[in-house]
Amino acid sequence: MKTNLKIQDELLLEMYKEMVLCRTLDERIWMLNRQGKATVMASSQGHEAGQIGSVAALRKGYDQCYIYYRDLAVLLTLGLTPAELIKGFVAKEGEPLSGARQFPTHGAHPEYGVINLSNVIATHIPQAVGAALTAKMKKEDRVIVAYFGDGASSAGDCHEAMNFAAIHKLPIIFFCENNGYAISVPLSKQMAVDNVAARAEGYGMPGIEIDGCDIVAVYETTVEA
Repeated sequence: MKTNLKIQDELLLEMYKEMVLCRTLDERIWMLNRQGKATVMASSQGHEAGQIGSVAALRKGYDQCYIYYRDLAVLLTLGLTPAELIKGFVAKEGEPLSGARQFPTHGAHPEYGVINLSNVIATHIPQAVGAALTAKMKKEDRVIVAYFGDGASSAGDCHEAMNFAAIHKLPIIFFCENNGYAISVPLSKQMAVDNVAARAEGYGMPGIEIDGCDIVAVYETTVEA
């Protein structure tokens, strides 16, 4: 999809910097996990361009992101530091999302508009729709982005959330990061359609499939959405 947006060189450089930073941080946390110092780690490797390109299109501190456990790059791009995020993986004081009392990258940070309250698959998607309904009722010019994987797209919570959002025409973007994992279930065992975006037509809303490794395409498509 092309929107003919002109992206400034400064933004391209900043997004590239964030991609390198996220991959380096991810690899370091994996190392800590293998050393027994970080008890759990859900890698975001391969997701960096999709996450960073989409967040770059948002108004930081105003639009809201409801994320899931692989969205390390979303948090970095919103403004959390590597040191703050590592504290969550090693359960140290000073972790800003939950005080290191939750699963890593889980909790909330109102300043950055990011919420991640549960690692149960797809449960955050109806919460994101609730936030979008609130924004509409309050007449706020706010956009909510719900990030999730292909496995979550097959959950009942996701169906109900998308159906409700479409009926009420809510200001929300459903951002599916389809890596084919679904923890252990391949895409062919979850759905009979070719891709997750094809499901949108059944709810009466547009669905767009793009290359999640093309950061410019992700940015342009998010702006258009």
